[in-house]
Amino acid sequence: MSGITKITYVIVFVRDMARATAFYRDAVGLRLRAESAHWTEFELEGTTLALHSSEELPPSPKPLADPGQKKGVAQEIVFHASDPFAVRATLLARGVVVAAPKLVHEAGPTMVGVSCLFEDPDGNTLSVYGIVPRAALEAALR
Repeated sequence: MSGITKITYVIVFVRDMARATAFYRDAVGLRLRAESAHWTEFELEGTTLALHSSEELPPSPKPLADPGQKKGVAQEIVFHASDPFAVRATLLARGVVVAAPKLVHEAGPTMVGVSCLFEDPDGNTLSVYGIVPRAALEAALR
């Protein structure tokens, strides 16, 4: 055992701190803990999402029309939600392009894990995930 027990920070490097802060605060709805021109923190249960400004990022990828079709992603930040369908609807209402719900695993005879992918302004892959009744997923896909 290495002695590592949890992740305390997830750091996302961004080109434009004001734009990224507005996205995570206003569109995603995260609670802001601290903000500066080079470092911003959002408080989540059990961890902190930090934004770090960087001028050395590769060129910004072109936003995808359907982030659910993204392939070859090196990492994904997954936000848990008790109702991923409601969170997806909120994101869509706030102008975020969010993929349709996707079954990602079975969670028992009547429950399934569901994920909805989306991107931040710098092209980082994000998703909202939750375990829901299979019938709710079927209804959402109709």
